[in-house]
Amino acid sequence: MGQLEDIERLRKKRNRRQNLKRLGAFLLVLAIFFGGWFAWEKIKQTSLAEQLAGGIAELGSGGGYPLEFSGATVRQTAAMGNVLLVLTDTHLHIYNKNGKLLREVQHDYPNPVMKCSSSRILLYDPSSKILRVESKTKTVQTMTFEFPVLFAVLSDQNDLAVITNTPRFLGQIEVYDSSLEEPVFSWKSAESYLYGAAFAPGGDAVAVSSVQVQNGDLVSGLTLYRLDAESPFLQQQYVDETIHDLDYQNGELQVLTDQTAYYYSESGKEKASVSFQDEPLRMFCSKGEKVSALLLGDYQEFKSIQLSLLGGSGEERATVSLSSQVEAIDVCKNRTALLSENRIEIYDAKGELIKEVAPDTEVLFLALGSGYVYYVTPDALCQEPLS
Repeated sequence: MGQLEDIERLRKKRNRRQNLKRLGAFLLVLAIFFGGWFAWEKIKQTSLAEQLAGGIAELGSGGGYPLEFSGATVRQTAAMGNVLLVLTDTHLHIYNKNGKLLREVQHDYPNPVMKCSSSRILLYDPSSKILRVESKTKTVQTMTFEFPVLFAVLSDQNDLAVITNTPRFLGQIEVYDSSLEEPVFSWKSAESYLYGAAFAPGGDAVAVSSVQVQNGDLVSGLTLYRLDAESPFLQQQYVDETIHDLDYQNGELQVLTDQTAYYYSESGKEKASVSFQDEPLRMFCSKGEKVSALLLGDYQEFKSIQLSLLGGSGEERATVSLSSQVEAIDVCKNRTALLSENRIEIYDAKGELIKEVAPDTEVLFLALGSGYVYYVTPDALCQEPLS
């Protein structure tokens, strides 16, 4: 009897080991499947060679910051992942976090504009018909349009939306997938001027801002299109309000006007609105993944201005009263950087001051990254860690 019990116990133990092996093999297959799916999704967003080249370039060693930088007029700065973009009146400069110059791209735009996704950069001029798409290591595409490029933006998947004028219409938007070949979507407006756009997180829908005059009133318009449909699934008008910015955060669309911040779900349902209560909107930055930063008030009259931090669904995270004029603002994830009286102040999503930088020389521009704040002086590019 004891031997039978021992045999049964050994059989159960062996079965448990076999079941654990089967479970381990199943989990391994599942991990390989989802890992392959995730890698394929990333490859679809940008070519594998482009991603690998950009990633390798980022790892290069450099001499560190500050970097001598003079003799050029800086137009824009931006942090793109772990790299710093500096747009001047003649070139686009791309540096990694170690101060290594990855690329120097010459352009001929008198009034250059720079936009970026996580891996690509747009260069255009509202008076030029030529748009350039750059990566960290090469020119991806040079596109020539029939009419000047008034506005352009990239999606997270590197789809491209371009707004131009046409002789017969007040505005036209064309959308290209990441291959940048033929348009996958086009819409012409005969009633309103088109001037802004934003992609939904999945890249399958686009929001467009417009403006027109109706019965003597200035009317801004919001139109939402799915790229596989001819008709919009949402059209909204705002009388006597001007749309300043469209941006998706946490899957919801933020429509920022001079009076209100509106929030819509991906299906087009209005979920919230935040009124500025007659406080003038002086400055804003809405590209943070978790927070938008608005500067409200009239400093010239009241000698104070308010920093309002809004979450992705319109909830007010924090308000901070500031006693000096703000000259620049940038947002990255849940942090906000302000340039005020030649001081750089970094706030978290709760409105708490977590970092302060007081350079000895004049600060012209700033750019907030995930781990650093960059700033430009008349002679140098500088970097400060956030922690």
